[in-house]
Amino acid sequence: MSDGQQICHQGKREEYAIYTGQASACFVPGLAGVTYPDPSYEIYRPRADCYVFEYVLSGTGHVRQDKESVTVTAGDAYILQPGRSHHYYADSKDPWTKVWFNVGGSLVGHLLSDYQLGNVLKIAAFGDESYLYAILHAIEKEPVRSGSELELLLHRYIQALSGFLGSEASCQSRALTMRNFIEQNASRPLTIDDIAECVPLSRSRAIHLFKETYSITPYRYYLKLRLALSQSLLERTVMSIQEISDYLGFMDYRHFSGFFRKECGISPSSYRREHSSLLTPEDGDLREK
Repeated sequence: MSDGQQICHQGKREEYAIYTGQASACFVPGLAGVTYPDPSYEIYRPRADCYVFEYVLSGTGHVRQDKESVTVTAGDAYILQPGRSHHYYADSKDPWTKVWFNVGGSLVGHLLSDYQLGNVLKIAAFGDESYLYAILHAIEKEPVRSGSELELLLHRYIQALSGFLGSEASCQSRALTMRNFIEQNASRPLTIDDIAECVPLSRSRAIHLFKETYSITPYRYYLKLRLALSQSLLERTVMSIQEISDYLGFMDYRHFSGFFRKECGISPSSYRREHSSLLTPEDGDLREK
């Protein structure tokens, strides 16, 4: 591919509407449309003259802007900037269907900057095609007089993308807060209510958010850390099993032993005999209580 040669294989099935009304330097609506699956679809602009907003409805595509490359699938959105090299194309085995809007003007750049999207290429799992469809339908309905409406619709779309990224960051931050809380308090009894209150969130929301982020429930993660701490104390210290039980806040030795056997498959004393390098076989039984 020549760096200066523009390539445009728009595909065999593509529907679009063109804005034909007045424009200003601030806002220059172009065209919007839907691209249907075609493995030969490819667009290459060595120096683009417009912003490109696209949302993947199904299938897979590959997007490169200057030196940054991403793969996009159903539910993903992406934004391409003017003045940069654009190269995007359908996956040959699973070609995409996508809805899109090409637009220019300084207002778009200001909006992206104001909403902290100026350097964002891919918005993964955005999951809402309605904004770009609204833009497409507005042009189809009023190709000459829809300029003001298109400006408002694009503003709402950019706002939604920014809000989505903000909420994702917030969710990840709260999940991390819960994880840190669990790790800092693994040596004492905790309930799921204790974990949820540190954020704070409802029990159900806390469980869903943590599992979505770390692929494990918060309480299961807590139990996993409790087991790891128990194993470490059995392996690396000469604390009796009763002392370990007290240190970890169990009601009594029996509760600790039951927990350990359920999580590890063997009793604490058997685990210590197999893994501790600090005790002699004669000492092992003496350190149980």
